[in-house]
Amino acid sequence: MRSGGAGQTAGATLHTKQSNNLTGHTAVVTGGGQGLGRAIAEALATAGCAVAILDVDADRAASASREIGATTGAATCAVCADVAVKAQVDAAIDQVCEALGEIDVLINNAGIWRHNTLLDVDEAEWGRVFAVNVTGALFCVQRVAPAMKRRRSGKIIQVASIAGVNAGVGWAAYQTSKAAMIMMSQILAAELADHGVQVNVVCPGAIRTAMLEQIVATEGGDVAQAADAGKIAEMILGLIAPFEQTTTGQVVDRDGQGIS
Repeated sequence: MRSGGAGQTAGATLHTKQSNNLTGHTAVVTGGGQGLGRAIAEALATAGCAVAILDVDADRAASASREIGATTGAATCAVCADVAVKAQVDAAIDQVCEALGEIDVLINNAGIWRHNTLLDVDEAEWGRVFAVNVTGALFCVQRVAPAMKRRRSGKIIQVASIAGVNAGVGWAAYQTSKAAMIMMSQILAAELADHGVQVNVVCPGAIRTAMLEQIVATEGGDVAQAADAGKIAEMILGLIAPFEQTTTGQVVDRDGQGIS
């Protein structure tokens, strides 16, 4: 499904700013149908980028694509795929390229969380978390990055988590998967550093999303200190625009500060 209008709504102002102008570029946001992914997609579209919403839920992807296209005037499309299934990823990216053209920006945001400890997590649950959070990101990179490398131009943002840096109890598979994603991203940044493709990692803490609501319902806690998804999206936009910037290999927190 493709959306987009000739005009831009009055509220869509970012892509009139030279520093954030992404007009002429195309992005894919995995897990883009809700939460942080949707906020990132909206920020990119507002900056003038054509945006593909990739989500495991077709209705959610279609709704996000339609609404973001209507409010920003950007070209958008919706594609449905489970990122843990390589054939689905490959087919989805083919659809995006057909609808919007070659991909300049990949946002690997899709992720799942399960409550478990290292002593009680079973093989299936451990495998599913890693399949989505790590292998899914790898499949997307393997499908999109070679064309970026050939063109010597591209941006890849990996959405990990501060939970992949700071150990805790109760999120064993999730935390381990996010730590793996951080290392994978740093390796990828090194592999692509001489080919014009920048790879950076964002490690937000708690964000006011449906995933956080699930965690609070299971674990308890207070969402008052949780970050706003829109603010995280704006910080991520700053790692992409202006497109000419060459920052790569960075691991940053929700405020854009480097994590050692």
